[in-house]
Amino acid sequence: MAISIIIGEILLVGVAIITFIQFFEYLRERKRSKEETIQDRIQRLTTSLREATELIGNIESEINGRSALADKLRSDVETYSKIVQLKKPEVEAVAQLLREELKREGRRSFWKGFATNFVFFLLGAIATGIITFATK
Repeated sequence: MAISIIIGEILLVGVAIITFIQFFEYLRERKRSKEETIQDRIQRLTTSLREATELIGNIESEINGRSALADKLRSDVETYSKIVQLKKPEVEAVAQLLREELKREGRRSFWKGFATNFVFFLLGAIATGIITFATK
């Protein structure tokens, strides 16, 4: 029992010593951090200026990008306003031309599909004939 009391007292003294050492180390570090030299200030100012310059450059490039986008949108609005200004007969003429072209393309595509399917039908019939003839 006496040994455990002695060990407890030793541990208590050790914790007290470590606490005092840490406290004095903290005070010493705090004193060092307060003693900022002119070189440290100049370095910090230079870093801040460099970061500010980079930030301004980024902002400028973003503004230029948005300005270009605004110019493109402005030209698109002008184009669309010109399209809106087309008169009804002009719009009808354009629509009729598009309808005719679509009909023509539809007929072409029908005959191309028909020809392709017919070729594959013939190839299938020939292959069936050859396989049937070869197996007899």
